[in-house]
Amino acid sequence: MKTDMRSSLGRTAALPSLLCLLVGVQACATVGALSAGEPQTSFDRAADPAPTVQTLHSLSRVMAAQGRQGECRLVLERLIEDHPRFLQAYNELAELHLRADRFEAAMAVLRAGLEVEPRDGVLLNNLGLCHFLRAEFEPALEQFTLAAAAEPGDARNRANMAAALGMQGRLDEALALYYQILPPAEAHHDVAVLCEAIGLEERARAEFSRAERLATRSNLR
Repeated sequence: MKTDMRSSLGRTAALPSLLCLLVGVQACATVGALSAGEPQTSFDRAADPAPTVQTLHSLSRVMAAQGRQGECRLVLERLIEDHPRFLQAYNELAELHLRADRFEAAMAVLRAGLEVEPRDGVLLNNLGLCHFLRAEFEPALEQFTLAAAAEPGDARNRANMAAALGMQGRLDEALALYYQILPPAEAHHDVAVLCEAIGLEERARAEFSRAERLATRSNLR
């Protein structure tokens, strides 16, 4: 649940390298005067009566780095409440929920962000990833397609579209999309992985073989 959600989050076991997550918790050891060794009263010292976006976001990152996920969640919720147009907070809060397998909560957060900015490609992609991880491939494809339309220059959205197509057995369409963004050998390799995921072993072997031949030919040039 394309990891900006641009670090990495959870991915399906069958497809460990095909999904692209956009934007996640950015861990850091120190931010300003805060350090990993400071006690929980850091918030009282760092926050003024009206904490800024930077203050709250920095604090959430420190807490994430310290493994204080519950407190990080509360700060991100405060950040969204006080600064609802800071879209990264929705993605990072959704990531926290996904790490705890709280899919409904993650999707609710992303939808709340989309109410603020309906055409945000990152939020759309990450909502699609939530559907994908729940094996809801048709709605996943719908969200990935909207994300690709919102950010046509980001190939990761099209890669996610290809994965969603492949998981529905639409392998030729998936391959065509991969050809738009990957070298041919990698495109066939990724289709082979999709074939394995949906139990098409014979085609998977054929696609892996094609990928190997194309890679060899490319290396000989």
